Amino acid sequence: MQQVLVRAALITLVGFSHAIAASAAADEPSRKWTGEVALSFAAQTGTVDTLNGDLDAKLERSWERDVASARVTGAFGQTRDRNDDPSGNQTTQNSQGLFLNHTRTISRAYLWRSALELSRDPTVDREVRFVVATGPGYLLWEGEKADKQRFEGRVGMGYRYELFDGNTGPDPEMGLFDRSQNGYDANLIDGILSFEYRNLFFEGAMEWTHTGSAAMPFNDVAAYLIRTEGIIGIPLTATWSFRTSVLFEYNNNAPDNQNKALTRSVVGLGYKF
Repeated sequence: MQQVLVRAALITLVGFSHAIAASAAADEPSRKWTGEVALSFAAQTGTVDTLNGDLDAKLERSWERDVASARVTGAFGQTRDRNDDPSGNQTTQNSQGLFLNHTRTISRAYLWRSALELSRDPTVDREVRFVVATGPGYLLWEGEKADKQRFEGRVGMGYRYELFDGNTGPDPEMGLFDRSQNGYDANLIDGILSFEYRNLFFEGAMEWTHTGSAAMPFNDVAAYLIRTEGIIGIPLTATWSFRTSVLFEYNNNAPDNQNKALTRSVVGLGYKF
């Protein structure tokens, strides 16, 4: 298993190495760093105390034909009902994720994209998810501002490893494999369809980004994964913006005792640099 994970990671890292090598040969004006950090925080005290915080940070570098990006997300939330006896904190969300992407422009319309994900969400018993994927894409539409007005469609292949509950052994008392009690892991070979849509509305007063993907494993079609995320940014100044996002994920590989659908809505401020 470790050898498979290492080989899969190396495939994606080759794309990032290519981008770094390309930067050495590129002219200085063609290099460009951009980034954004979005934060949200909410707290409430009373009969029920709640605390929620979300972080979404992205760093991107572009060259003449390559774009490499890294994104880090994190969410944490707790609640406590003072009427409970004894009263204790209950974790309502606790997820972290690292996402790396590399896109190579082959021609005006064709591109090649590679991606890597490492994430976890113990609140739904998912101890780890590791994904590496690669495949071609096609530029379906591009506006005047190419970095903010475009629509890409992609197909690809990927490897996905998921570990739920951290315990993959059989039930020692029952002598059989029990998904709900012991947890399990899965090694999946995915066929992937995905898209990314960016646009400006109200004469640039609102930035819209919508991404989506559907992964269907060839070796276990029932373990499919569907994800979509919409992000709205409303610029307040040249660097600050009001930001709201909605994430929906449906993981049919989730444990039987967990909800397979996950939604997360976040409202906060974003800072671009």
